[in-house]
Amino acid sequence: MTKKGPEVMTATYRIVTPMFIGDAEQKATGISPASVKGALRFWWRALNWGQIRKKFGSNEEGLCELHKQEGALFGSAADKGPGQAMFMLRVKQPKTRNVNDWPTSDSPSGYLGMGLWGSGSKKNNNLQPHRQAIQEGGDFNVEITFKPGAESRKQELLDTLKAFGYFGGLGGRSRRGFGSVSLEVLGETKINFSSESEYKSAIKKLLSQYHLIDSPVSDLPYTAFSKNSRFGFMDKKSTGRNVHGAIGARFKNYRGQLSDLPGVEKRVFGMPYSGASRREMNARRSSPLFFHIHPIAKEYIGCALFLPSLFHYEADLKNVDYDLIHEFMQEIGEVSFDG
Repeated sequence: MTKKGPEVMTATYRIVTPMFIGDAEQKATGISPASVKGALRFWWRALNWGQIRKKFGSNEEGLCELHKQEGALFGSAADKGPGQAMFMLRVKQPKTRNVNDWPTSDSPSGYLGMGLWGSGSKKNNNLQPHRQAIQEGGDFNVEITFKPGAESRKQELLDTLKAFGYFGGLGGRSRRGFGSVSLEVLGETKINFSSESEYKSAIKKLLSQYHLIDSPVSDLPYTAFSKNSRFGFMDKKSTGRNVHGAIGARFKNYRGQLSDLPGVEKRVFGMPYSGASRREMNARRSSPLFFHIHPIAKEYIGCALFLPSLFHYEADLKNVDYDLIHEFMQEIGEVSFDG
C-alpha cells in the first residue's frame, strides 16, 4: 500500500506595485519565507480576533487564547510555546528585475513613500540613496506543505492566504499601497475579478465566515476586522503606478500641507508624521488606513481598508479623531462589513 504524502497547497500572487522589500543591506534580492509568514500572521490575527474574543470574558483572556492558537498554527519561539508551525512554507521567487527610480520625491506617489526616495548629497555627507524595489508585474508562488494533524486548521490558513491577496502587500510602506499583491491562483482555482462588484462579493464572502465583534474602537486591543471596519474603492487606471499616483494626490489633498487639517489631527493617520510634536516623533503607530491596488479585468483599482482599534496604549497619545478617516472613506464611497 502506497503511503500518502503530505498535502501541499500553492498560492500564486502577482506583484502589483514595486515592492520595497530588502535584505540586511536594503537590497531587493528576493521575497523571504519569513516576510510572507509575517504577513500571514497579521491577516490571521485580523480575521480571528472577533470569534476568539466572543468566547472569552475579557480582552486579556482572549489575547492569551489568540497567542496560543497563533503559536500552534504558525509556530512559536517561546520557551513554553508549541514550537514548530503546522506547515512548512516555501517561496518561489518572481522573475523580474529591480528598480530604483520610483517614486520621485515630487510625485504624488512620493508623498506616500517618504523615506523610499533618495535624499541628501555626498557633498553634505548625508546621501540616502533611493531604495531598491522588486519591479511590479512578476508572480511569486507560496507553497504550503501541511504537517500531520493540521487538517482542522487548514481552512483558517486558506482564508488567510485570501485576505493577504485581497488586501495586503509586502515590504516598506505596504500600508500605503507599495508592494501590493493580488491572489491569482489558490490550489486549482483561478482568482480574478471582472468588476468591482465581484471583488466586493469575494471580500464579503470571506468575512462572512468570521465573527465581526461589535464593540467600541477603544476596546479593540489591536488592528482587526470588526463591525467598525470599512472598505472603499478609489481611482481606476490602466497601470498600478498610475492608480498609486492618483491615491497619493487624493490623500495629499485631504491631509497634506495644503489641507485644512492641523498637525495634531493628523495623528490618526499614524505616527510619526510631518509637523508632529517631539513626543509624537518618538512614538510609533502604524496607520489604521490601508491602501491597496488590485487588478480588475484589464485595469487597476485603488482600495482603502479602514481597521480602527485602540490607537495607543499611552494615555497622552491614544485620543484621536477617527471621524477624520470616516470622512475620507465617505468621500470615496465606503462599504461596511456588518452584514
